[in-house]
Amino acid sequence: MIAAVRALGDDRVIAGVRAARDAYAATHGHDIAAIFEDVRAFQETSGREYVRNVERLAQAAAPIAAQVSEAARQMVRSLGPALEALNTWSVAAAPILEEFNRLAATMAETMERFQPALKQFHERKQTHDALDEVGWLPHPSVPYRIVEGCGEDLALLDSRIAEYYRTQWIEIRDEMTSSLAEYHIDDEARATFREALTAHEAGLYRCVCRLLFPEIERMIGAGRRVGSRKMLQKLTDSGDPRNRELRELFDWVMLERLRTHAYAQVEECEQARFERDPVPNRHAAMHGLVAYSTHKHSMNMLILTDYVFRILRPIEDSHT
Repeated sequence: MIAAVRALGDDRVIAGVRAARDAYAATHGHDIAAIFEDVRAFQETSGREYVRNVERLAQAAAPIAAQVSEAARQMVRSLGPALEALNTWSVAAAPILEEFNRLAATMAETMERFQPALKQFHERKQTHDALDEVGWLPHPSVPYRIVEGCGEDLALLDSRIAEYYRTQWIEIRDEMTSSLAEYHIDDEARATFREALTAHEAGLYRCVCRLLFPEIERMIGAGRRVGSRKMLQKLTDSGDPRNRELRELFDWVMLERLRTHAYAQVEECEQARFERDPVPNRHAAMHGLVAYSTHKHSMNMLILTDYVFRILRPIEDSHT
């Protein structure tokens, strides 16, 4: 192709290009050569302007860069001693930090192990307090879910507990029966308690209080009557509740309930208050001042007796 162009000669090529240019200009209304000239001029102008802008930017940035560099050098010089001291302290503190991390990990581990016990204690305490609000003594088997969600609705709570003690009676009865062998009581007390369980199951609720109060009195006082509560006061004051299992800690709370209510003397002016309290009172029961004739009275009496029989052993052990 190049050879063909050369064969035409320069004049003919130039003439052909000019003819093509003129034809393009006639067809499109503008001169293509002028367009190329404009583009070239624009490129040259833009390029020169860009170079000038870069030069101005570099000239303006030079002193700023120098100032920043000097400031950085001054900062390093001023912080040098402090950084050196910090490094020295860091090296010296490394063993302490390591020990701290080890101790923190150990404490976290310990707290994690205690979480279930703390949760159990909290739920047991909440359960005891809730049952006390509605006049039920708590059997250890009562789950927290029974009281959870009742809020201030005492009627709902009372019905839930009553339903639980009725539906779970066989399990509660069997647990109480099997525990008798572990208590620090004699065979007569065990036989009497079994009879009380049978009476309760048969709906003979009046029998339960009158049957068990004398047996509690016999076991606590070794045959002596406990009319003035001095024996119970001695029992609550002499024992040490530390180092007890969770269940035993709440047994001590129950023993205080026994001392302040179950064995309180019923004065005539207070009889109405004792009638409203579903937890039986020895003086009221033995003298016929209050008729303890309901399922709630009987269940509370069984639970109360079970607590007393269970607490006797650690108190006896504390004197050996």
